Amino acid sequence: MDFLRDYIEKDPSGNISTIIVVLTILLLIFVVSAFLFDYFKNQENSKKTNMLERAIKDLIEEFRSLEINLSEQKKILNDYKYTLEKLDLEISRLADSNKGDSNITTAIQMANQGRSLEEISSATGLNEDEIEPILKYHGK
Repeated sequence: MDFLRDYIEKDPSGNISTIIVVLTILLLIFVVSAFLFDYFKNQENSKKTNMLERAIKDLIEEFRSLEINLSEQKKILNDYKYTLEKLDLEISRLADSNKGDSNITTAIQMANQGRSLEEISSATGLNEDEIEPILKYHGK
């Protein structure tokens, strides 16, 4: 501390201005180094942000691709569903037709045996309008 007091007492105005200049230079060096540190840190953060943005864009594109694939799969499944429903209706129709054919065959056999209209109707479930032609052509 004596050194500083002796230094200032020899030439007070010149030495104080020198101290102020040195302190100003040190302050400027500190400010410039802080600026450079922030600048390089911001550059690094900017690179990381750009990488994250590219990764997010890639994920968005991947999700869009998956969405397109899923919508195509949905269309295919709807086509299969439609086909299965048509097949189900056709099977039901064939089963009903086969059941009707079986009833008609039974009615023909009963008419050949000489059974009456009421007996054939109760056994097969056919109505009188369906049984009368069978009796006409196959009855005894």
